[in-house]
Amino acid sequence: MKEYDIDKIMQEYDAFVEIVRQISVSAEEQIQKLKGTVVTDEIATDFSEIGVPYARNLLVYGWITQEQFSLVQDIEEKLNQMTQKKELWNNDALLSSIEWENCRKKGKDLLGTLEI
Repeated sequence: MKEYDIDKIMQEYDAFVEIVRQISVSAEEQIQKLKGTVVTDEIATDFSEIGVPYARNLLVYGWITQEQFSLVQDIEEKLNQMTQKKELWNNDALLSSIEWENCRKKGKDLLGTLEI
């Protein structure tokens, strides 16, 4: 059996949880926390380019379940679908669109399975 660096796994898990928390909080909190960035892009990029690879690793390590990884994939798919609609990539859409609300809800569902 392959050995894993427990400190690295723990860091990835903590970073993954923080990324999931970021996509789960209210639009107002997202805007406040990520002030000075293009908030929608930052949320999506963090989730897709950092969170998803961490989730893949954590699945391999046995630190998340296949069900949890499926939620990650659901959020990733929603974000990918949203890229087709330029009108969703601004703070007004973050505050009012059903698409962003669905991402937050899925994120909250996933977060609820990660935190004890």
